[in-house]
Amino acid sequence: MKRIGLIALLLVVLGGGFFAVKTLGHPASAQTVAASTQRGTTVNEKVNVRNVSGLSGLVLTSVSGKSIAVDPNRRTVLHFMVSSCGTCVGTEIELTKFAHTPGVQMVSIDVDPQNDNLGTIQAFKKATHASWPYVMDTNHSLVKRFNVTELDTVVVLYHNKVILDQVAPSASTLQKVLA
Repeated sequence: MKRIGLIALLLVVLGGGFFAVKTLGHPASAQTVAASTQRGTTVNEKVNVRNVSGLSGLVLTSVSGKSIAVDPNRRTVLHFMVSSCGTCVGTEIELTKFAHTPGVQMVSIDVDPQNDNLGTIQAFKKATHASWPYVMDTNHSLVKRFNVTELDTVVVLYHNKVILDQVAPSASTLQKVLA
């Protein structure tokens, strides 16, 4: 019985790592991908504050067709995910704790237009109890703009700066950045 459980765990870890590498098309090592799935780790943590041009006019379109204006005077959380990403579920659930924080705007960015659609995204939203808009990055322009290399990356924008860029940030890290 232990052997079956160990094999199942190994398949989930390896399968998730392969999917993350394949979906975002980057040469990340399996070790980096596997390490990034551990909640709250500092692997690939990029918390250096950096300016980002053109945020004051950035308007996104949700999967339901509504315009979402990124307000540079609010902390805007961008979660880069896909509906089949196991660790993304945990991050979305953590983000729901901050969804109604004054001055915080949430947007999830689905980066798998070949496999995800309005139905898969709605099911993901329902499973995670997310109440914010979702955007489909059909041409990976947002992935490129924010230099996202791994699934489950959270980017927080504030005053035309990236103030957090981290894979699966912990609740305490989110608390510090969004407070």
